[in-house]
Amino acid sequence: MQKQVFWLGLGLFVAWMGVSLAQAKSWIATPSPALERSLSQLPQTPYTPLEWATLDELERLELLAVQTQMLNPPRTARALALLSVAANDTLAALAQRPGADANVAVAAAAREVMLYLHPTFPNFKDAVRGAARDFYQAAAQAGASPQSLLASSETGRQIGMQVVAFARKDGANRQVIPEYPKAAPGVWELTLGYTAVEPGWGNLVPIGISNAQLARATPPPAWDSPEFAQDRAAFWQKQQQLTDRDKAIADKWAGDGGTVTPAGLWQEAVVAMLKDRQVGAEGAVAVLTPLNIAMHNAFIACWRDKFAYYVARPNQWVKTLDPKWAPYLRTPKFPAYPSGHSTISGAAATVLSALLPDAAATFAAMAKEASDSRIGAGIHWFLDGSGGLDLGERVGQQVLEAGGVVHAGN
Repeated sequence: MQKQVFWLGLGLFVAWMGVSLAQAKSWIATPSPALERSLSQLPQTPYTPLEWATLDELERLELLAVQTQMLNPPRTARALALLSVAANDTLAALAQRPGADANVAVAAAAREVMLYLHPTFPNFKDAVRGAARDFYQAAAQAGASPQSLLASSETGRQIGMQVVAFARKDGANRQVIPEYPKAAPGVWELTLGYTAVEPGWGNLVPIGISNAQLARATPPPAWDSPEFAQDRAAFWQKQQQLTDRDKAIADKWAGDGGTVTPAGLWQEAVVAMLKDRQVGAEGAVAVLTPLNIAMHNAFIACWRDKFAYYVARPNQWVKTLDPKWAPYLRTPKFPAYPSGHSTISGAAATVLSALLPDAAATFAAMAKEASDSRIGAGIHWFLDGSGGLDLGERVGQQVLEAGGVVHAGN
């Protein structure tokens, strides 16, 4: 098992209430001589907390890169998770120490992670370096001492380097050529001339737990079973009754390359909610970090099971009924079960409902809408959605347990 993740705790909820935030604990970074050296250089001056302006700019830059480079949904979720962990672990290392400037430190950590994530994007790399420099200079103009600035920046750099070191070994850049099963009814077929999307993603190292411990989807029913026959009939009936609202929801959650993808949609919605509730930036990091970790881990679990069950997409079956039919949205190049949108949304709703329990109904409705959107889009069976939501809920619970997050009433 990876390094144990410690208590995040009830302070997440009281932070929303406008009280104090319990000290964050690290997900990836660990003490090192270099990190301890930089922390020891902090002067005895007031702590400068993280501000929303810093968090907003870092999120803006990363989502811009995601869209410009057309990262696919699993890679986007990974990027957001690594960036959140860098911010979280930096705040944990600083622990509101006198002399620390959290804006300078978090920006330095994020710089290292984003430069790693987007190595072939020169303009973006310049923007990331420029943002970190701007936060450094703004702190200097506000009266921070050179000693505080140097120590804060080096602390963030050390944390960022540790997160990057983890990422370099998580398997995201490992090429995998799957052995596809023989063609048969109900077995997914890759269109000739195309490559599957991230067939090895299920082998990645999750954050907070090991791959072997990661929750697994409930096996789907057999293709020739009455249960799957009923599901196919329900899908076809739905396709004959698509409404404008169904199509609008499908478009809303589509999240293809060139967008912020589903993980980005969840993050944007939660950021807006936290700001509306006047949660501070450090409290927001404490919410966004387990959220993004859960979505990243959920994609790993989902992709592992997609390429284990190889369930056919609806278009393969419908062409035997109506060769002229086409799904509302383009069918992705990977197997159907379980649904990726459903899995990450189930994970997101589970984590967020534990951290912000008064909004649990809102998160559950968002997850259900995201799941249903793929059925209306014509690219998933109903059972893909229900199986994904169930898997995501269990992945989300694993993240909560790994972080020691407790419900506000417990």
